[in-house]
Amino acid sequence: MTKNKKMYTNEDDLPVLGVEPYFELIQTSSLDNTDQEDAKLGLMLLWLSDYVLDVMDIELAPFGITESKLDLLLLLTLHSERRATPSAIAERLGITRASATSMIDWLEKRNLVVRNHSIEDRRKIYVNLTDEGRTFVAEILPTYWSSCASNMIDLEPDERKVFEKLVNKLLKSIQRRLEVER
Repeated sequence: MTKNKKMYTNEDDLPVLGVEPYFELIQTSSLDNTDQEDAKLGLMLLWLSDYVLDVMDIELAPFGITESKLDLLLLLTLHSERRATPSAIAERLGITRASATSMIDWLEKRNLVVRNHSIEDRRKIYVNLTDEGRTFVAEILPTYWSSCASNMIDLEPDERKVFEKLVNKLLKSIQRRLEVER
């Protein structure tokens, strides 16, 4: 088999391409002032983030929840002393209000969160964890943290330090651009 020929297990499958065809596309379609090597690294970072989420969703599947829904539960856990509105949740998670409402509906059906109307303004709704939600989060966190740690398994200690420094730098830069923080 030649280097360019791809194996198909099913006629409907798409072949694995690797980064090179994408890099060629970057070269022919990027703006003149775009650093093409940076675009390639940015693309690889996007792929990495997709894969990290895929791994997490696989690890969380036995609990019947996805990372994005757990992220909402963690936000409520960490802000338990504050009242959280659906719009504040959407803003903090970087999702639309409709997406937040959909996730809250899903979590509410499973008795993990509850919506309460404000005493001061009945039009305002707050979302809180239920006791069952707090118990669920406590049960799932060991698996969650193990999965987070497993992403670093192939890095040597000195590589981890460099990686942490780079990720922190990129995180701060992106947070400044978006004017958000976690």
